[in-house]
Amino acid sequence: MKIKDVMSTPVVVVPPITPVRDVARHMDYSGVGCVVVSEGRGIAGLVTDRDLAVRVLAQDRDGDTPVGQVMSEHPVVVQAEDEVEVAFDTFRRHSFRRLPVAAEGGVVGMLTIDDLLLQMHQLTADLLTPVVKEISEPQHQSD
Repeated sequence: MKIKDVMSTPVVVVPPITPVRDVARHMDYSGVGCVVVSEGRGIAGLVTDRDLAVRVLAQDRDGDTPVGQVMSEHPVVVQAEDEVEVAFDTFRRHSFRRLPVAAEGGVVGMLTIDDLLLQMHQLTADLLTPVVKEISEPQHQSD
């Protein structure tokens, strides 16, 4: 299975000059915990809700602080055409909960641990449904 089949879209993308106050509003409006910071099609960095708490609020920074000053630079990125196993390996090697997904030089989605867990649960349910149906049907005895 490909990452593009499991990732979440659309992804919220902001330029590095965006004030952190506006980034927080984007997160709230879109119901996301992570925003991609980009200039053009490339990914300059990521900012998470935790980054805003630790790098902005805890350090008494102003809401007008550009997000480029508090983002995590050089994020690890997976490709939309990669197999899901690549994402599992990446999550295992790093302490990330989210990975930006790229294709053709731009960001096209976000993959979260939750996305993978939901997919695993769905696959398990799909596998077990026929088994449960077979078990729960009354057995016919031959005459």
